[in-house]
Amino acid sequence: MIGLLSPSAQNAIVPSKISDKTVVTKDNAPARFGAKGSWRWELEGSWMNDFDSDNQLQGAWYVSWFLIDNFSFDFGPEVAWFSQGGGNTWGAGPAFMFRWHFLARATWSVYADAGVGLMFSGSNVPAAGSSVNFTPRIGVGASFEVAANARILAGIRWAHISNANLADNNDGRNSIQLYAGISLPF
Repeated sequence: MIGLLSPSAQNAIVPSKISDKTVVTKDNAPARFGAKGSWRWELEGSWMNDFDSDNQLQGAWYVSWFLIDNFSFDFGPEVAWFSQGGGNTWGAGPAFMFRWHFLARATWSVYADAGVGLMFSGSNVPAAGSSVNFTPRIGVGASFEVAANARILAGIRWAHISNANLADNNDGRNSIQLYAGISLPF
């Protein structure tokens, strides 16, 4: 029966063998980037500046789930180092984001994203603000395939941090965020 099938159909049915280990054929490869229902993880690093004197370094680990083709819901923890007048401090908290790859090709895409997080810090951020803040952001970026189903993402965002007037003082900060990350399937 197998002899009657085309070579590509035979590859879909019969796994290849190397040494005594079965390997996954190309038909069982992870879904293409951006496919509805696919899952990925992303490791991201960024630098932010408020054009005054304050800087922020941030790292994040997101899980991405594509709700529809080329549109994902990303969520995960973020950690940050705030270099600011009035005392430097660390922060961490959860964040989520929606990302739309509005120009998606086989090996690259251009996207827009928007989201918000909740940041808990060791001391007030900004120094005249509070230690619990919201972190909305919106931006654009691009992804580029660098290996089989591995993508580099890079972009720019407007990033805000403030307590939304939930504390006595709401001294927020607006920054430009430059970031890069790697995205892999799971």
